[in-house]
Amino acid sequence: MDYAIACERQPRQPYLAVRRTIRTDEIGAIMGPLYAELFERLGRIGVQPEGPAWVRYLAIGPVECELELAAPVKLEIPGDGRIISGVMPACDVLKTLHTGPYDDMTAAYAALNAWMSEHRVQPAGAPCEIYLSDPQREPDPAGWKTLICFPVTSC
Repeated sequence: MDYAIACERQPRQPYLAVRRTIRTDEIGAIMGPLYAELFERLGRIGVQPEGPAWVRYLAIGPVECELELAAPVKLEIPGDGRIISGVMPACDVLKTLHTGPYDDMTAAYAALNAWMSEHRVQPAGAPCEIYLSDPQREPDPAGWKTLICFPVTSC
């Protein structure tokens, strides 16, 4: 798959999230329950997400990773228990769209890394995967769309 890379300014974005350190082989199994917990909290306080859910990989090791599963919100909202509040600062991001199963995103990340190397741009934070497709509404993984955003020092 050929990945088109765009660099643009991302505005400041408040969010609510669940942050966990988990085994990398458990990512697929644990994301659904964590998103359910997050969206239950949003429903309980009567807040609608301001866009699609995303995950940010804060640290990735050989066995474990620290990730943040989040929903963007209009205003900053205090966290509650396992739900934390945060703000993604305004920054430049590289973006590319991946279509297909989540397990096949390696090529998209390789394309982003190659673009950074070629243009001498440095990463400036953890990448986000913004899930534009809902697997419950689109059961065929071949149709899943994920926007990968990688903060960079400048475009």
